[in-house]
Amino acid sequence: MKLLATDYDGTLKYQDHVTKEDRDAILRWKEAGNLFVIDTGRSMESILGEATKYDLPVDYFVTNNGGMLFNNKQEELFSSYLDTALSLEIMKSAHTQPDCVSYVANDGFYRHRIIINDQLEEHRYPGLEPNMSEEDLWKMGKYAQIVISLENRERAKELETKLREEYGDRIEAYANKYVVDVVPKGMSKATGIEIVRKKEGIDLEDLYTIGDAANDLTLMEYGYNGCVMDYALPEVKAHAKREYRCIAALVDDVMKNANE
Repeated sequence: MKLLATDYDGTLKYQDHVTKEDRDAILRWKEAGNLFVIDTGRSMESILGEATKYDLPVDYFVTNNGGMLFNNKQEELFSSYLDTALSLEIMKSAHTQPDCVSYVANDGFYRHRIIINDQLEEHRYPGLEPNMSEEDLWKMGKYAQIVISLENRERAKELETKLREEYGDRIEAYANKYVVDVVPKGMSKATGIEIVRKKEGIDLEDLYTIGDAANDLTLMEYGYNGCVMDYALPEVKAHAKREYRCIAALVDDVMKNANE
């Protein structure tokens, strides 16, 4: 039995939708007795909606950049949370960040968006409407991930650096295009995959991972078969063993070699 773990946005969903070619390949992968995992920075609420929309046969969901793990019955298998006081400090500081559009706090399953400046362009969450006041969000007291949305990529990289310098002993900060994902220290996309691999008894040589962006580096570096989308930036490609144009190409390559 083998395991394929893929990033979602920009990897499995790389043309603003999941292609039929990739979905058919995943079905072949599953029919051959293998496991399929989505490893994403999204919340469970968000990625579950995507998996349902495209009818994806997912065995496990690694969410929040590795901070949470769910099976396909939506049962929580692993969780991690930010310090509450630190979470409040980071959320409040979003108001002082240049070109900050909004931030989203994740309670482990659901996400809650607060708009900072509605005059700036929202790239990540244009359709996510706020569902509670900021005051109520600050009273929630349970935060698995905070995602700060900026108007441009340069500001996101600057904020990633700033957060790591100020809070690097307590958090991980990952710049992902127009946003910065903040999760508990030690959490990465490799964290959840390690738990799944051990739970299922998968050897490292039978694990295949793929991503496309900087927040996928730990995923691509984990194990022996780290892959990358062929349109990724050179500095991202440098962390992978092989590159593919799509998930289907990876699946076909692995299954072909397994049958030889």
